[in-house]
Amino acid sequence: MDKPFVVSNATIWSACGEEPFTGSVGIENGKIAFIRRGDAMAPSGWETLDLPGCWLVPGLIDCHVHLCSPVGKGIHEPYWKLSTPPPLKVLHALRNAEEALGAGFTTLRNCGGVSYGMPEDILLRNAIRGGVVEGPRIVACGGGITMTGGHGDRAIPPFMPPNPEIGLGEVPADGPAACRKEVRRKVRLGADFIKIFTTGGVSTPGDGPHSVDFTMEELENLIDEAHLHGKRVATHAQGNRGIRNAVIAGVDTVEHGSFLDEETASLMAEKGTTLIPTLGIFKAILARGKEYPNPEAIRKAEMICEAQSNAVRIARVAGVNIALGTDASVSIKCGENGLELLELVREGLSPAEALCAATCNAARALGIAEETGSLELGKAADLLVLETDPFGNLDALARKESILAVIGRGKACRVNGKGRERLGNFQAG
Repeated sequence: MDKPFVVSNATIWSACGEEPFTGSVGIENGKIAFIRRGDAMAPSGWETLDLPGCWLVPGLIDCHVHLCSPVGKGIHEPYWKLSTPPPLKVLHALRNAEEALGAGFTTLRNCGGVSYGMPEDILLRNAIRGGVVEGPRIVACGGGITMTGGHGDRAIPPFMPPNPEIGLGEVPADGPAACRKEVRRKVRLGADFIKIFTTGGVSTPGDGPHSVDFTMEELENLIDEAHLHGKRVATHAQGNRGIRNAVIAGVDTVEHGSFLDEETASLMAEKGTTLIPTLGIFKAILARGKEYPNPEAIRKAEMICEAQSNAVRIARVAGVNIALGTDASVSIKCGENGLELLELVREGLSPAEALCAATCNAARALGIAEETGSLELGKAADLLVLETDPFGNLDALARKESILAVIGRGKACRVNGKGRERLGNFQAG
């Protein structure tokens, strides 16, 4: 059993809609045992960590990452995915998860992660849950569901007979019955949620942001089957028609949402659908230029960058819940996840709204708000110890410079150099 402790005399932002206040947080058995305003005596036998001048905020959540991507730079990702065995991909996924944890992200939702029939993200999640390795909370899907010729259906080379078990990309599902069966297969693998594709995108050759994937009947079967099993559904969707189809069918989160219009945004707000805009990734693809392995993607990324600012503005006006996602993989590396906070602010969100997008809003979107996303009694002790006020210096948090310590489920997962000076020999968990 972990030794209980109290973090005292810090400024606390709980992400519960209240103003920051000075107080103490008690942590026992990985959960928040109490939150008290002002000076508070620690219970007998509890260790005290006195941090005047520091800030406590909830651990951050990235709703859209691709952990099973190469760690190194300058790698041709399609070839790497085809030639790298699943056990090695799990190790890459672990390294990526560790890097994101060091940037303050105590929860990651992985939106891919399967090759050769092996759900690498589910395997990593299980290893972390079982205490085999240390890492953030992983919300895993075991790979997405696409249709033949849809986004993510990237057989290499495409002229060979399809064999998803040994190819690159997701297992296609064509027709309502096949869609239901594939959802059931993901559930059997242990998926936490279901990832689908309702438009084309950038990285898959041959499709485009406005192409529409799946018929309405297929979509309704996919989403209904997932909801029958208590699984939320996330859709990759760029073009407005594909977004709207998914929202009508009952999808829970729209990933990217680049060409969202007012009518569809109103429908999202009405149905409680969350937008996860992933603003930085397409700029990062453009910055890579000729280095990017798919030249066609550069043209498509240019189209999307022009549209995304408008989509975020439309969503905010309509009252759509916005959550943070980075699409971290190769163009944006894990460990750089916090930079998406700055992208959200550039598109008009206040620092407080951006932090809500990465905490309470994200937890609601993922269906884990009872467990994490805010500092409240009984929730997991996922929190960051910051050197500075995040609202006055969001850039320092986004670039990890102000993070003294990352505490995940009551354990001191990461303590940086400055943190060791303030925390001394303190070790939680």
